[in-house]
Amino acid sequence: MSTLAAWFLLLTYLAFAYSPWRAALSQLNKRLGDWTVGFLLIPFLLASAFQPDLGDIIRVLIFLTLPTLLLRLRPERKKPFDLFHVLAILAIWVPIEPDLFVLVVDFFVPGVDLNSQLTNLSLLPSIDALLLPGVHLPVQTLIAVALALYLFLVRYPLNGVGFTFQLGIQDFWNALRGLLAYSVFGLPIGLGIQFLHYNPAFPGLVELLLGALGGYLLIALIEEVLFRGLIQNLLSERMVNKWVALVAASLIFGVAHLNNTTAGYSTPNWAYALMATMAGVAYGWVWMRTGKVTASALTHMLVNLIWGTLFA
Repeated sequence: MSTLAAWFLLLTYLAFAYSPWRAALSQLNKRLGDWTVGFLLIPFLLASAFQPDLGDIIRVLIFLTLPTLLLRLRPERKKPFDLFHVLAILAIWVPIEPDLFVLVVDFFVPGVDLNSQLTNLSLLPSIDALLLPGVHLPVQTLIAVALALYLFLVRYPLNGVGFTFQLGIQDFWNALRGLLAYSVFGLPIGLGIQFLHYNPAFPGLVELLLGALGGYLLIALIEEVLFRGLIQNLLSERMVNKWVALVAASLIFGVAHLNNTTAGYSTPNWAYALMATMAGVAYGWVWMRTGKVTASALTHMLVNLIWGTLFA
């Protein structure tokens, strides 16, 4: 059942790129309305072999319900990236990375000690599903991205997300241009602050290809949906200057990496935040040029791949 859950989630997530799947969900949405999100409970039940803890079921149901309810309550004439949009995005994001938000609140609001209260709190049950021998998928993360795509592509459609695999030569070229631009600025700074250390470690070809595919689908594309498809997209609609929106989304992307530790840097990792902010500008530029998160995810994946092989 774990393998069935993994394939169910992966295919559901990727199918949002295809209009027939979105059209089918739209028809289901017309019949069931907000109750449609309940189908995302199925992979969790499969992954837990239909023997989940009652508390875990309640937490997953709350996770599916809260952002859906917030978007339902949002007045139609509100400007994009209003309080309801922000809270809905946070309702999806916070349960996936509670440690990040504890860190941010503890740093920026020293009087509020969330760490001692929430250190052991898991807002979502953490469970993996076996896709292939040796390949496990994080069920909670894939449920989160499927929920975000359903809400913002089907239930309450947001234009311009660009979740499509119909990529042309120009899209690939722009992805490479974004990589080159980031390399020109990012490499000297990363080496200068000793965040990057040249230490090449080349894997075998099969391992490299699988790493690139997994890094694209399970890291880069998921993050691009959140930071470019939703956050930068909504900020661009709200702000007059889309470059300001790009910088703002990149700063948010940078802050989102404060909880990552690297050699020589503990949390909050401001060096990582700086490097991620600059990378976010490159990814955001690719998204602006192409209108596709699947293109900016290519740049994102290539940056991660080069880092992992040349600066491990």
